[in-house]
Amino acid sequence: MRITSIDFFRSLAIFSVILIHTKPFMHDLFPDPSYRLAEYLFNQPPRFAVPFFFMAAGYFMARKYQTGSPKRIVGLARYVQRLLFLLLVWSIVYTVIPSEWQTLATEPYLQQLSRQTSALLASPFQLFFEGGKVHLWFLPSLGLGVVLLGLLTGSGRTLPLCLVAALLFVIGLLGGSYSVTPLGLDLPFTTRDGPFLSTICLTIGLLLYRRGPIPVSPTQALLLLSAGLALHVLESWALWHYYAVPMLRHNYLFGTVIGAAGLLLFALAVPAFGQRSNLHSLGRDTLGIYLSHYLFVDSLTPLTHLFELHIWQLVFPLLVFLLSLALTRTLSRWRWTNPLIS
Repeated sequence: MRITSIDFFRSLAIFSVILIHTKPFMHDLFPDPSYRLAEYLFNQPPRFAVPFFFMAAGYFMARKYQTGSPKRIVGLARYVQRLLFLLLVWSIVYTVIPSEWQTLATEPYLQQLSRQTSALLASPFQLFFEGGKVHLWFLPSLGLGVVLLGLLTGSGRTLPLCLVAALLFVIGLLGGSYSVTPLGLDLPFTTRDGPFLSTICLTIGLLLYRRGPIPVSPTQALLLLSAGLALHVLESWALWHYYAVPMLRHNYLFGTVIGAAGLLLFALAVPAFGQRSNLHSLGRDTLGIYLSHYLFVDSLTPLTHLFELHIWQLVFPLLVFLLSLALTRTLSRWRWTNPLIS
């Protein structure tokens, strides 16, 4: 069973991910400081997208894999197995397809392939947590969160999961955006990867499902969303002002998760939201778009330096979105390629 409002916001979330990766107004084409606001607006508010994806996954997993069901562990195991399959397949895709096609004239394909493969195999830790392309970190992160969710909720109690999720989230922040503060942690890895963000978001989704009737009104949910976005802006400003942390560095902050929770609450409070729009029909395509979109980001990025026009900064992400959607819809037509994007 699908929920129209969640599919609607999934379509907005996947376009937000593409905005982050295409980096509008961040290519040093415009030295005028007045454009820095545009850089921030197209990079930081869209950060709600990945936490929202995690929360929606937690909500639907709680619906599908009920506590006490004899098939629950088997179902979760198959879910994780599926994620690992996608990680492996798309890592191979991004390794085999050259990301720097414009350099093929000076560096032959086989030489470029050998270099990329050697770089991946030289760092098994990074290979597991990120795969063959940086955005694939979402898959192992989701898988690790699902494993913790399965292990810590087997008895039906959610308190152990909540405590572990909160602890991981705090460690993730202190080892990430807050690492330069007096309480910060100097960790040898990026806390964007792993279970630090996914577990808290999956837990929120699970708790919202188990809560039953939505405890807030649509207006209250929107207020929570607004408060989360405002807190994200305040945090990023404070870290820049007091600790010189670049405002575009943040993958997530406290406010990011609060805002995403407000959005999910709103979607659940108004399940028919977006029904009159065709956007909700794209909800089932979001995974395929997420997995494939970097093929077009890599292919079209060199054009950014050719089209030094303001309009290209907006055309670029839209073009990546449409091409990724077309590829996803094409792959979904055949039985042997549909598993690659669903």
